[in-house]
Amino acid sequence: MQYMTREERYIKLDHMPNTRDLGGYETQDGHYTKAHHYVRASGPYLCTDDDLDQLYDYGVRTVIDLRSDFEKRIMKSRFLDDDRFENIEINLMDDQVVKIVPDEVREYADLGGVYIYTLEAHKESIRQVFKVFLDHLYDCVLFHCSAGKDRTGIIAALLLDLAGCHEYDIVKDYSESYSNNEQIMDELEKQVDHDAKEYLSSSPRYMMVMLDYLYEHYGSAEAYLETCGLSRDEVLDLKESFLI
Repeated sequence: MQYMTREERYIKLDHMPNTRDLGGYETQDGHYTKAHHYVRASGPYLCTDDDLDQLYDYGVRTVIDLRSDFEKRIMKSRFLDDDRFENIEINLMDDQVVKIVPDEVREYADLGGVYIYTLEAHKESIRQVFKVFLDHLYDCVLFHCSAGKDRTGIIAALLLDLAGCHEYDIVKDYSESYSNNEQIMDELEKQVDHDAKEYLSSSPRYMMVMLDYLYEHYGSAEAYLETCGLSRDEVLDLKESFLI
């Protein structure tokens, strides 16, 4: 099957509510993104044994943890204790006092600005993430942060734009995080300062701001990833492996 509905992309787990496949999106040239290749997720610190079994059965073998050292200390990943998975840690926001949303957030009007900051300030970390994708070009890779919304959302958006997906679908994919996370919102709110709670939302406008910046300054995710240090051939390999 090529096209997938939102319900078909969603992977229902006990305690990782924002877990979903990036497959089944139609691209602008008539292809579709491949299922069982990239899975975006919220934090795995409360997931059950059944959740881990289900992800393994789904095909996941490699996991990229995008969280800060602070987050990993207070919310240990359950993937660390399961040798069926290769767990790779790439800190996408290196603030030592990060609490789901980093202190840098307060310097911007909203999360759209933070996403732009991440694109520019963390190119090396983003290059490392996509190098992992290259090393597992035809495997099923899961990547996550804490809420599976911001850092995870940036990587997901870059993948979908690289594949040539419609901007509408990229924004829609991002905005699904808030409703998916409703069951763990109380837990997430405990881990941010009171004045940062507004940043737990995922307004479509935030992703639109980031994409507008990406297109204006780089033209596409394809060109952006080359500025991060990936070769032209590597970028094309990533794109080809994601399409059917």
